[in-house]
Amino acid sequence: MTNRPFPLPIRPVSEHGRDKVAEPTDPYEATMVGWSTPGYDGMAAMARTFVEEFAMLGWSRDRISRMFRIPRYVGPFAVFASHGPEFVESLIDDVFGSADVEREER
Repeated sequence: MTNRPFPLPIRPVSEHGRDKVAEPTDPYEATMVGWSTPGYDGMAAMARTFVEEFAMLGWSRDRISRMFRIPRYVGPFAVFASHGPEFVESLIDDVFGSADVEREER
């Protein structure tokens, strides 16, 4: 493997009237765009996906719960900040089953 830069085609960025030419030194930044979706709680759906995915990776309910409280985990922390700890614990219970039932079985 070489360390040579990947050549970018030099052509207009858009065929819709822009005439700027893409250059190899142009910055590329990840951009998040939020869409208003009335009646759909995308944060809740995202949070449940986090819980399910990390549960399938073998993380414990306590470890997943702690992840939501750490700002370094931007997505889970955003859910925790907007929906609160009770919501997060409720999702974890939905995925893992009730914590009370789990304690009774042991």
